Amino acid sequence: MFASIKAQHQGVDVCINNAGLAHADDLLSGKTSGWKNMLDLNVLGLSICTREAYQSMKERNIDDGHIIHINSICGHVVIPFADLHFYTATKFAVTALTEGLRQELHQANSLIRATCISPGRVESDFFNRLYVDCPDRASGFALEAVDIANAVVYVLGAPPHVQVCLAGDKLLSPVEKS
Repeated sequence: MFASIKAQHQGVDVCINNAGLAHADDLLSGKTSGWKNMLDLNVLGLSICTREAYQSMKERNIDDGHIIHINSICGHVVIPFADLHFYTATKFAVTALTEGLRQELHQANSLIRATCISPGRVESDFFNRLYVDCPDRASGFALEAVDIANAVVYVLGAPPHVQVCLAGDKLLSPVEKS
């Protein structure tokens, strides 16, 4: 994918990691295959895309790029639904990876920013796929995709010295880069 982007557009200036999935595989009886699938996409896939986006920016001396991880509120709090506990672990990993990325970028004297946006429930096929056998559990109040898009536009428009972490409906911790 990144080779194709390089060929068509010279490279990546902004990377928005927005893939994620969950399987209703709890910790006591979940399927290993479901856990591996969640780790592969939610953690490893995000990490590979992050690395490749950074390398693309570095090769072209882009120092004002941005890497945005669309995470989940589950990356900050363990919700009491056993079906989501392993998924939650992958999203806590995304929170840690985003902070680690921010620290590595700072250590490299890079002005590339790392942002984590962690919404709650979003209107999508996510819960319909998770609870395909129990559609009643898939419904409920949800943010709309435009809400997440607006958050992305907000962080992209923030001044270069501002790092932002958005979770749920609140701004958790704006951190100014020194």
